[in-house]
Amino acid sequence: MAKQEAINFVDFIKRFPNENACRRYLYKIRWPEGYRRPMCNNDRYYLLSKYQLYQCTSCSYQASVTAGTVMHKTRVPLVKWFLALFLVATDKRGCSALTLQRHIDATSAELTG
Repeated sequence: MAKQEAINFVDFIKRFPNENACRRYLYKIRWPEGYRRPMCNNDRYYLLSKYQLYQCTSCSYQASVTAGTVMHKTRVPLVKWFLALFLVATDKRGCSALTLQRHIDATSAELTG
């Protein structure tokens, strides 16, 4: 099993201060060797910044850093997701959904889509 990196709240905020920092982290996790489309073996892409999608230059497949995660197609900003995951992971007693909603300042519209 992989060893978890211990991080305190201040360091967490410094590491993930905005959406771009969260996206870069997810990109590195999803494509540690850089973007590559497995079906066509292409490593070149266009970033569709309006939709935050990576489009393969060969087959036009569009991929997201959040695809296949609980954050896929979410309306909640990644900063809030990361904070919620940090709070759940660092609290031994767990954290109720209502407490998380209050802590990350998520609206009902964001959560229900």
